[in-house]
Amino acid sequence: MSHLSISNQQAFSPRTILMKLLPTLIYAAVLPYLIYMVAHGSLHLSEVDALLLAAVPQVFGVLVELVSKRRLSLIGSMALIGMAVKLASALLVSDARLVLISDSLMIGVYGLILLGSVLIGKPLLVVLIKSGSGERSPEQRALMEQGLHASGLHRRLLFLTTMWGVGLLLTPVVGVLLVYALPIAEVVLLRPVIDYGIVVILVGISMVYGRIVRARQQQQSAR
Repeated sequence: MSHLSISNQQAFSPRTILMKLLPTLIYAAVLPYLIYMVAHGSLHLSEVDALLLAAVPQVFGVLVELVSKRRLSLIGSMALIGMAVKLASALLVSDARLVLISDSLMIGVYGLILLGSVLIGKPLLVVLIKSGSGERSPEQRALMEQGLHASGLHRRLLFLTTMWGVGLLLTPVVGVLLVYALPIAEVVLLRPVIDYGIVVILVGISMVYGRIVRARQQQQSAR
């Protein structure tokens, strides 16, 4: 096995993913929960104001990522947009449950965009790959276009885009059920765990699917 393969397995092992996810869950779930409990229970702020105050650790986490890496990851960008939507909804409505639902709906929008790209036959993953070919020559872009439609690659990208679209669309559905089934404080604690858990499951399925495809390709090459 190559050094690169070993590095990839270590980078995506369950233990590595958990170790990378724990700090995120601390500022995305644990700290917001504690801040909400103090703000609403001890300081007697309104539920909406307490929710906005509880979002401070997430803002701080996004800023730390931006400063340290000088760019935002996809999850960081989604979190930032979600917090902006939460702030806007808090200014418009006084229902804390609607405020909680508003930012999770943005994840559903991302899911709809992915599924929409599948319906028109241009999965977003293919579009993202093509967008990185701006400096290539017309011949190179033609070869890349041919490659994307050859050997079932386009079909596999279609499947992965569909899977991620459905997964992201499922996230706000679970969020809405939680919001109206549990106390707000528990939703603040549990929903980030569930949201990131769904993302981890999607990543895991994508990895397993990729390994299955590579194994089949190796078997076909060996024949």
